[in-house]
Amino acid sequence: QAVLARGAPASLSCWLVGFMSAAVAGSFYAARAATDGGAARDGLPRALLRKLEALKYPELGTACLSGDAYCKMILWLEEEKIRFYEPNQRKGLREFGDEWFRHLTKYAKELGVPTDALGEKETPAKLRVLSGLTNLAIHDVYRDKVEASEVSMQAPVKPVAGGADDKQQLRDLVPYLNKLLEQYSLPKLQPDAIDTDTIAALRCIKTRMCQRGRGNVDLDLTSLPIAVEIDDPEVKRAAGVLRLLHNIEMGQLQVNVNLVLNELQQLTANPKTDSRLGRVGT
Repeated sequence: QAVLARGAPASLSCWLVGFMSAAVAGSFYAARAATDGGAARDGLPRALLRKLEALKYPELGTACLSGDAYCKMILWLEEEKIRFYEPNQRKGLREFGDEWFRHLTKYAKELGVPTDALGEKETPAKLRVLSGLTNLAIHDVYRDKVEASEVSMQAPVKPVAGGADDKQQLRDLVPYLNKLLEQYSLPKLQPDAIDTDTIAALRCIKTRMCQRGRGNVDLDLTSLPIAVEIDDPEVKRAAGVLRLLHNIEMGQLQVNVNLVLNELQQLTANPKTDSRLGRVGT
């Protein structure tokens, strides 16, 4: 998520999937597949472990948030992946002493990683720093692969969110849904619509069908303005009803006019742009 927030293309997710799936059988996760919860080994979350494995961290089996193991992970990320400091500036990160967390705090702040209350016993803060640095490392590796033309930047030819064509389960509903969509003046589905689009259409139809009415309204027909002078109350109520029906018809006429204008605009729209004139259309 941090990588995408920094402007990486959408194909990053595809690259990460392939990058992570390259781990050999019987690896760290194969031995821990039955671990309960969302974290493993001294509170290190599974997602963070997967990122470290994708980066090919050599000591993944001993990775944790305590002792020198944590310091080694930070140092390895800087020396092998991030390389923010020059080699002679990494001395403070190489010496795992009392001042190490002070150097880590300075290093993380320079990279824009939050470092609130960072210390040996502050496990949440240590986890945030490690996660932030790991995200930066993945971002740098991704950028290197893009520059080396090892990552395809082309968008897929067709949407894949609904799965493969032979796995579409709701395609038979498309003709019937299109009839309902037409009744509600909603855009129709394509004949080869994927299941996610079909489900979205069903939700739209449900929303239209389940709209709550305003309930019964007490209306005094004799108080309606009918623009004529009539003394008979029965005739006055009948004139009020006719006026209401006329207003309803006028409202429907306005809707029809809007539809016609919309269709005409689709036929006559001119999207040509002349930058010299500073406007769209000719």
